[in-house]
Amino acid sequence: MHLSRAAGRTNQLKPSEYFRRNFAITTGGVEDPLALRYCIDKLGADNIMWAIDYPYQPTSPAVAFIESAPMSEIDREKIAYQNAERIFRLTARA
Repeated sequence: MHLSRAAGRTNQLKPSEYFRRNFAITTGGVEDPLALRYCIDKLGADNIMWAIDYPYQPTSPAVAFIESAPMSEIDREKIAYQNAERIFRLTARA
């Protein structure tokens, strides 16, 4: 068990572990495979949601990026839609 001291309190986890448990980021405005890989490696695919910065970001290149970015299909599904469904408690309609 890791204990850190911050503001006189003892934490049970590293600050990075609290961040992973409580924050999610989006890809809006960034179509860079290296940036995406860094985020996946540091935060995990469970904490990333694909997004488009509409109307400032064109839709077609953003869609092409998420469809072709180098990652596993499991990570792509999480980032493309599953994480948003989980975080926002969305259910898909048939």
